[in-house]
Amino acid sequence: MTLLAPTRERDHAVARPRSGPPRHALPPAPRVTSEKTLRAILLIAIVTIVITICIQKVDSLSNLRRDPVWAAYSIVVTTFIFSRFGLAWLYRVPRGSFGATYCPTVAIIVPAYNEPDIARTLLACLNVDYPAERLRVVVVDDKSTDDTLERIEEVAVTHPEMVVIPAEVNRGKRHAMATGIAAAGDAEILVFIDSDSQVSFSAVKRLIRYFADPAVGAVAGHTDVANKSVNLLTRMQAMQYYIAFRIYKSAEALFGAVTCCSGCFSGYRTSAVAPVLDAWLNQRFLGQPSTFGDDRSLTNFLLPHWRVLYAPDAQAYTNVPEQLKQFLRQQLRWKKSWLREAPRAAKAMIRKNPVAVLMFTLSLALPLMAPQVVLRALVVQPHFISELPYWYFGGVAAMALIYGLYYRLNQPEKHWYLGIFFTMFYTVVLVLQLPYAMATIRDSKWGTR
Repeated sequence: MTLLAPTRERDHAVARPRSGPPRHALPPAPRVTSEKTLRAILLIAIVTIVITICIQKVDSLSNLRRDPVWAAYSIVVTTFIFSRFGLAWLYRVPRGSFGATYCPTVAIIVPAYNEPDIARTLLACLNVDYPAERLRVVVVDDKSTDDTLERIEEVAVTHPEMVVIPAEVNRGKRHAMATGIAAAGDAEILVFIDSDSQVSFSAVKRLIRYFADPAVGAVAGHTDVANKSVNLLTRMQAMQYYIAFRIYKSAEALFGAVTCCSGCFSGYRTSAVAPVLDAWLNQRFLGQPSTFGDDRSLTNFLLPHWRVLYAPDAQAYTNVPEQLKQFLRQQLRWKKSWLREAPRAAKAMIRKNPVAVLMFTLSLALPLMAPQVVLRALVVQPHFISELPYWYFGGVAAMALIYGLYYRLNQPEKHWYLGIFFTMFYTVVLVLQLPYAMATIRDSKWGTR
């Protein structure tokens, strides 16, 4: 089995006229019961699959002598995946009045480049539930080649309080973020939002309360896919995003060690960013300027000395690639940034809880082994030792189904089962991107801009 790729509440409700059956009519049968029944069935299905996988792993134990490397890999990767589910379950959102009275000055920074939907993003930022006198919205246009700046200025006409900074030359997202930081004034918290993302009405207030703990340096909000209904590719990514945030980031946040605060929607304490700003802005890799992986890099600069958390109750939405070519380029860029930042992340993680160190080590080692495992299953077994990799693909399918059922258990998504294909797609296609990412790691081109 392989792992998912390493890793980006909108208030849609509007007032509607009251309509429906008259008071004397019998109400329709409640859907709560059917939903509870479905959830129970899904939970039973997950437990059944887990038990089946565990029984199969007992069989793997008997293969340790005959095929020790691959049997051990199978056992370790299964244990690792289940462990992340367990650790994520232990992570809890702050309850009660924690952070309720904490109200620091906040700057929302939106770096923008050729973004046709920028007005929607900015209006969502300007209308969040946060005291206006303690909030500043800064948008930096990174010398867009389309009409993005004009769209920004149209919003500024009706919202003169918004700070608009048009860059003279295109220098990339990192410099746009730094320009926004410089314009944030005396803001105590910096909130970064990608130009293709939208935050819910209460998202910023919920994100900020995590900073009531003075040991917290950064917090990643929760982001779901806004355009998931477009095609199969976007539906697969919807499940990927949900699992990556709710499972992976929750498991890391249990130890205050989230390794990447997504650019879609994340917050940073200004006093934590200030000492590392120059080093981050001028970071280089093998002599080349670092032009992507900005959010993962900034997170890693803070990890050694600060707690980095995840806020599952702070909701945002983002658009994901709708075309395969664009998606593959994005995934390649993410893999390169993951590889580049791995040594620095390892150095930072060594200071964390021993369990976090172990989980992080496995999260590095297992994906690096995955291409060899896939090649063995697809090429070596069927063509050289005349074995069909039924156990391997059976395990991959079982884990894909667990991810899918967990997704449906928590999201009332009609087409949830389409997300299952992502695990299979990752196994057959995306895993094999990693060697290519290694071979071209010095290439700093953005790829999708």
